[in-house]
This record gives sequence, structure tokens and C-alpha cells, in this order.
Amino acid sequence: MNFPAMSAVGNDDEDRLMIDLFRGYNALVQPVANKSHLPMIVQIAMQLVLLVNVDEKQQVMHTNVWLALKWNDYQLKWDPSNYGGIESMRVAPDKIWQPDIVLFNNADGNYEVSFLCNTLIHHTGEVLWVPPAIYKSSCIIDVEYFPFDEQICSLTFGSWTYNREELKLDFLYSDMVDFSDYASSSIWDLIDGPAILTEDRSRVEFQIRIRRKTLFYTVVLLLPTIMMAFLNVTVFYLPTASGEKMGLTMNVSLSIVVFLLLVSKILPPTSSSIPLAAKYLLLTFVLNVITIVVTTVICNIYFRSAATHHLPPWVRSLFLEWLPLFMCMKRPNRKNVLRFLKKRHTPTETRNIGPEEAVRIENHHPHCSMHDTRKIQHACADLTPDAQRALDAIEFITENRRDEEINKQMKDDWKYVSMVIDRFLLYGFFAVTLGGTIGIIASAPTIFETVDENQNIKRLKYLYKLNRNYSFNDTYQPGIY
Repeated sequence: MNFPAMSAVGNDDEDRLMIDLFRGYNALVQPVANKSHLPMIVQIAMQLVLLVNVDEKQQVMHTNVWLALKWNDYQLKWDPSNYGGIESMRVAPDKIWQPDIVLFNNADGNYEVSFLCNTLIHHTGEVLWVPPAIYKSSCIIDVEYFPFDEQICSLTFGSWTYNREELKLDFLYSDMVDFSDYASSSIWDLIDGPAILTEDRSRVEFQIRIRRKTLFYTVVLLLPTIMMAFLNVTVFYLPTASGEKMGLTMNVSLSIVVFLLLVSKILPPTSSSIPLAAKYLLLTFVLNVITIVVTTVICNIYFRSAATHHLPPWVRSLFLEWLPLFMCMKRPNRKNVLRFLKKRHTPTETRNIGPEEAVRIENHHPHCSMHDTRKIQHACADLTPDAQRALDAIEFITENRRDEEINKQMKDDWKYVSMVIDRFLLYGFFAVTLGGTIGIIASAPTIFETVDENQNIKRLKYLYKLNRNYSFNDTYQPGIY
């Protein structure tokens, strides 16, 4: 295959340049002419390409970045006119001296870049190295407002062996992270990316400020929890006679425990703060436990009777008169059967009753033939021992009927007391649940803020280009060498 003459000349010039540059070059020695030129300045920049993942449980941020390093090597200078006009060349990174810049807050033990790409050397001695890297950095997760939380994760770079008298860092383009080729995350919204240089310039910290997208957690976690909280309130509207009050409260309690386990698996086991979602679940769980206790008491009150409990006057006054009036409850009218079952005789009197007493006018119905006074004497004369026993039986039945009616009315009073307590707790628990829901969820500072990530990234790109000296892509295009 025949190559053009210019290519052959260019290759010869580059070969000659490589031989001349690296004749006697030592890649293990820091490229400074003498100690008066110390500290050596290494410029650094970082471009975030992808936010792979933020593991809240392990408190690790997984990112894909391009790290740009630039320094001056006085041994790598040449005159382009002596080498066919060659102004720059690319060499393998292991052939030249490189600053040992590593990620200090590394979380997986791999402190180096993932791909050792070529370095770009200019004839002025400037060396530019832009290796791509996938880092796992430690990030302290603040879960106080989860799932409406905002995190600030950082990547801290510095020299591993050179001290601040030998090497100092500076910003290459701008004091912020470059988001020119950033691919949006489906979990986090990008807010800001400032960079901070330490006072002694030995380390640089690139901060990534992100905010969680709340749609998934709102639908999967928050809304079901809110619905369970208000479902717990409906226990007080369920009639006690249905026998399902305790079953409903226990089912809600089990559901809350399941959601608590779900939150505990997502978030780190930190004791510095309680997550917002956990606070709400805890409030719901406490209200559910109180509901179980008071439901047990209500069921006990509902099934009371005159044979086991006496209705105190203060209970009658408070729960049958004042509280129903306060809560606009009206008890249905009931027939007073007792006035038709008024006791005439005691059992002793019944056994000693005489014929004259048995046929008294007031002891008979107005339409009874014995109500006529003219027939009394005739009835008394005709009263037999069997009739006397019948009168005793009627008196006994009347007495039992009266006792049953008293017991029934007492049961109805206890049932109405339980109904009044149910209604009072329904209003009270609804108010506490509504207030707790609004108070806890509204406490998140970003609950009412919306983020337009596309506009935010455009703003960050504009600020970065405004502050940089020259374009990153003008000097280095990943993938072309």
C-alpha cells in the first residue's frame, strides 16, 4: 500500500520528536527545574456525565465523570518549526510523569480512573489528561425529609503523596462542575454543582446538589399511608354490633407494620434524625394502638347490662344529655312501656290477696266486664281457687316483664353511651389525623417547590461557559484519540 509523501514526512517528524523528547526523560521525577519552582500547579476540572445511582442504605453515590488534569512539564517543550509544524502529540500516560490525584472519599477501594487514555502534550510543555472514570464515593445521606429530601454529595480530589509545599491544585475552567454532556436521572433532579478549593489548595471538592423526584414514593408509599391513617378513623363509624371493629383495627395495624419495614429497608439505620415518612407512619401506628385500646373499652361498654353494671348519674348526664347536644346527636323517641306495667302488689301481697282485692276496679282494663261496679259482687262470689292462682301468675308475668323492660332500657342506655363515645372519638381522631398529616408533610421545606431540571441544566451550562477561559471540547474531544 502506497502512503502519501506528507504522511511519511509527518510520521518521520513525530518519530523524531518522540525520540528527542524522551531521551533521558524520567517519568518518576516531578518535572520541576529546581526547588524554587515549587509548588507545582495542577489544574483540575470535572464533568459529570451520568448520575448512576445514590444508594441511601449504603450511603454511596455512583457517578460517571470525566476528570480533566492539566500541568506544565518543562522537559516536554519543543519548537514546532523543527518538527514539521507539529504543535501537539498524544502519548501513553505511563511514559510521562503524572500527578497522583485520587478520590479521597472513595467507597469501593478503587482510587484510580477506570481507563488510562492518552495524554495530550502541547509544544509549550502543557500536558492535558482527561481520563473517564466511574466513581463510588461516600455520601452522608440526610433522611430527615424523605421522600422530599435534598442531598449534597461531594467528590474530593487531592494528591496522595505530594504535600502542599510540593503540589497545589487550581481550577482549570471554572469553580463548578461541568454539565455539558449530563444525562438526566429518573430518580434525582439536578440542582447545582459548585466546586470548593481548600484554603491550602491541597484538595478540591466538587459538590453535586440533587433533589429526589417524589412521584414514585408519593404513589407507592405516601398516599397508601395517608389512606391507612384515615381508614383507621372509620373504625369509630363502624357499628359495634357488627363485630368487625377489632378486625379492622388489627388489619390496619399490620399494614402499618409492613410499610414501616419497607421504609427501614430503603433508608440507612441512622439515629441522627427520623425520616418524614417514618414520622407519619409512627403517628399512624400510635393512633392505631390507641384506637385498639379505646375500641376494646367501647365494646365493653356496649355489652353492659343492668345485671352487671349500674349506670352512674354523671355518666347519664354527660353521655346521654350534654355530649349528644354538643355533637348535634338526637336520640330517637322510645315508648315508655313501664307506665303500662306499673307494679300493683308485692309478691307477699299477691299471696294474701282476697277476693274483694282481686276484683278491684283499677286492677282491670276499662273495657273489661269486671270494670262495672254492679258486677263486682257477682264476680267475687264466682272467684275460685283456680282464678286466684291465675291472678298470681299474671302478677308474676307482669313483674318479670317489667324487669325485662328495665334491663332492656338499661342496655339501650349503655349502647347509646358507646355510640356517643364512638362519635366523639370519630371527630377527635379525624382532627388529629388531619392536623398531623398537614403538619408533618408540610414541614418539608421543598414540598411546594417544583424543579424544571432541563431549565436548571441550561442555566448551569450557561454559568459554566461564562466563567471558563476556553472550551473544554475545543481542546479535547473524548473518543477521537
